[in-house]
Amino acid sequence: MVTFLFTSFLVLGLIAIAIYFWQKPAPNAETYELPPPPATGLFALEEPAEPVAAASEQPPGTFQTEPQENDAELRARKEEFNAFLESWQASPDRKTTAKMLHLAAASDDAATYREAVEVALNIWQRGGIPDLSASELQNLFTSEFWLLSSSTRSSGAGFVLKQTLSRASRELERANNPTS
Repeated sequence: MVTFLFTSFLVLGLIAIAIYFWQKPAPNAETYELPPPPATGLFALEEPAEPVAAASEQPPGTFQTEPQENDAELRARKEEFNAFLESWQASPDRKTTAKMLHLAAASDDAATYREAVEVALNIWQRGGIPDLSASELQNLFTSEFWLLSSSTRSSGAGFVLKQTLSRASRELERANNPTS
């Protein structure tokens, strides 16, 4: 019995050693070692300088033109929203309400989106959009809000917008649950 136990341990050991050497990489295979991550904690010796260096490596003129082009595009979107808002007010429906809110959010201007929310809520409350339920309108308000950039959402005008959305949400909840 002891011989059988000793022999089985010896065979299992040899199998384990064979599997180890079988899985070992070939000696001429190239292995790449990743560099250690940069120290970015409480005890880091140096401050990372990449963001400053990346900004200084930009060719003259390219870094300044991007925000100007972006501003021009946002102004164009805001003008498109204002033009669409006038035609939307003449005959609002479910599809055009969604498009109007989307155009307002695409302008990336909290005041513009707040105006769109207030106008849509007022017209909906007067029964001007009969094919749009309160919950659908609330979902539209919320989903289009997230199209705004984080800097716009966290600005002062974004705070006022959040208050407006909160008020609109309470009014739409009351419309959803008239007994409460």
